[in-house]
Amino acid sequence: VLYWTLIIMSMTDLIKEADELHKTNKFEENYKILSASYDAGERDPQLLWRLGRANYDMAINASDKAVNEKHTTTGLELVSEAKEKLPDEFASHKWYGILLGQKGDFIGTKEKIANAFIIRDSFKKAVELNAQDPTSYYCLAKWCWGVLQIGWMERQAASLIFGTPPSSSYEECEEYLMASHKLDDKQIYVHLLLGDVKYQTKKYGDAKTWYEAATKLEAITPNQKAQQEEAAGKAKKC
Repeated sequence: VLYWTLIIMSMTDLIKEADELHKTNKFEENYKILSASYDAGERDPQLLWRLGRANYDMAINASDKAVNEKHTTTGLELVSEAKEKLPDEFASHKWYGILLGQKGDFIGTKEKIANAFIIRDSFKKAVELNAQDPTSYYCLAKWCWGVLQIGWMERQAASLIFGTPPSSSYEECEEYLMASHKLDDKQIYVHLLLGDVKYQTKKYGDAKTWYEAATKLEAITPNQKAQQEEAAGKAKKC
């Protein structure tokens, strides 16, 4: 009994530390402690999806495309395993969708379009399992935005392959963004995308307001700083 209690406590402490490191943007340290546990043979689904998330963080903050692809592929495999072992964990579905979307940088148009439906359904499942997670709503908004940016040629290809290509609207995109913002109003990426939606719908004053608000939030990681620079540049064009 004591042995299993120690094992459970050890995993509980590890998860607590990993979540704190992720929250404070200490991505490399988080990746290292989770990888060490995985390499030691631990396969708890709560560890698996967190290690998948850690791989994503390493991927998007990497300047080398090959490193990005390596972490994306590994992360996707980990969250896929976590999802199979613990299907009622919303985070597994959310990070599966995120990493599958990230994989789009390294695959062809046909596979990317096919994955779009899986990505959308993964995010919807995450919201169904936990309606209080702001990132899941943002992910749905980002999915809508991506669909809205599909060019005519890609849309025609999607129609030929799948019959009905993925579809969305700027109104749907904004609805998800506002749901995310209501739960967490400190995310640069939410402000940035809200600015983009307003700009695309020719509400330039509103777009500028969101872009400028994004520049005033705290930016710690290289990715956050890049988002802030992008928002500042776009605000000048409004």
